[in-house]
Amino acid sequence: MRHLPNALTFIRLLASPFLLWLLLQSRFREALGLVLLGALTDWFDGFAARRLNVSGKIGAVFDPLADKAMLVTLFIALAIIKLIPAWLLALVIGRDLVIVTGALLLRAFRHAREFLPSTLGKISTFFQLVLVLMVLLSACFPSRIFFLMQMCALALSTFFTAASGLDYVRQGIQMATS
Repeated sequence: MRHLPNALTFIRLLASPFLLWLLLQSRFREALGLVLLGALTDWFDGFAARRLNVSGKIGAVFDPLADKAMLVTLFIALAIIKLIPAWLLALVIGRDLVIVTGALLLRAFRHAREFLPSTLGKISTFFQLVLVLMVLLSACFPSRIFFLMQMCALALSTFFTAASGLDYVRQGIQMATS
């Protein structure tokens, strides 16, 4: 039972290539179901880790990695099939590359050890997931309301992805110069 949270995380990590395949095959309903299942297991593995008091280094590393792998896979697939703009994919991946590069540099040169997600980063991830859900809902059930919600999610996802990227750069500069 104590390995349940990590098992759920690894299942989510392994689901990413399958999600890519589903989307490239235009199997939007199955992809939507798998995304919802992924979100549910993400919540449940965190709940189980806290409830069972089994938080550890493996989960701390692989849980955000599984989340990021799933989101980036979704954004790549949705950009390939032209359901989200390519510039948004570039923004999301560019921001993530800047964050990872900055963290590696800070670790190498300033011996910084801990890099916690910021509030803006968490909000960005939330709206990225909302955007994916709205895109898939629009693809499964075309309607004006889902399209309008998708456009709102696109705007919010873009804003918070850019804002969180700038915030991480600001934090990185502060860490490097302190």
